[in-house]
Amino acid sequence: MNSMKGKLAEWWKKLRRIPIKYVLLGAVIALAVALCISIYMRTNIQKRYSGARAQIQEQTFQHMIVMTDLFARVDDPSVDVRNKLIPSLKAEYAAVDALNTALVDGFGASSAVLSSEQTEAFEAAFEEYASAYREGKATGLARDDMAACIVGIQQMIDERYAPETEEEPVLVIGATAAPQS
Repeated sequence: MNSMKGKLAEWWKKLRRIPIKYVLLGAVIALAVALCISIYMRTNIQKRYSGARAQIQEQTFQHMIVMTDLFARVDDPSVDVRNKLIPSLKAEYAAVDALNTALVDGFGASSAVLSSEQTEAFEAAFEEYASAYREGKATGLARDDMAACIVGIQQMIDERYAPETEEEPVLVIGATAAPQS
């Protein structure tokens, strides 16, 4: 035990001989390294976070594309609208709604694909279909409301996937410049 105390006392004396500027320099270097590691980790986390949000949004848009494709067949006489089309459309909408809710819950309202008004409009259109079928009434009003909802998401799809075109400048060959006075 005495030898341990002796070694500790010897080490303490050597440590006290080190100039304070070297200790501070070592602390600054350690702090800089820790800061660089922290920045790198934060950047990596932000990239993953952004990537996850983009993937969920993309999947939401894919389900919306399927919805528009399904609804495009609503006037086809060979399609069973009541038993096939509307249930398929509702299943796709359920996926869109779940993904949209996950976006809002996980990333905030600004990451949502569908607004709350659009969600309410879809819910109302599905309810109108259900009510018309229950009561044996015509589904024209429900179809019109659903068509308005589908037009809204089609516009969102077009905005997201339409290629951006830039006007190319027109070069007129052989034109002479107007004389300058």
